[in-house]
Amino acid sequence: MNVLLNELHAYHHEVAGKINRVKALLQKLRHESAGSDDCKLLFKMLEALHGEAERHHHENEELIRRALLTTEAPIHPRVEDIERDHQAFGRIAGQLMMLEDSTKETSVIAAAIDDFITKYYDHMEAEENIFFPMADKWLSGIQWQEIKRQWH
Repeated sequence: MNVLLNELHAYHHEVAGKINRVKALLQKLRHESAGSDDCKLLFKMLEALHGEAERHHHENEELIRRALLTTEAPIHPRVEDIERDHQAFGRIAGQLMMLEDSTKETSVIAAAIDDFITKYYDHMEAEENIFFPMADKWLSGIQWQEIKRQWH
């Protein structure tokens, strides 16, 4: 697989580790054994999932996606959805961060975070099983060079 795709895959692996830590804190929150420090840490970890590294990661994926759309590849609907997913994650991040200071019940907060995690995993799965292999197959060396030139 192309080295840039491997970099994206490695980032997904890192994010999956962060999400597992979020899930562990979420379990404590659900069972009301989480203290205020745990809650602060939970939201700090969620914030880290939407920082500059995440933005650059999505921008890099978009470089590849746009290049792929210029090929003769039969574009899978999930590849078309990737851009909308990236935009949605930005909105979801804002909504999740507002929950930190809200008076919402723990179950409401946990459900919102669970929904985000489910959507994020679905998104990563589509990228790794559909988008990345398709890009690896259809993009030319020249296209990869141009993508690398613009890479964050």
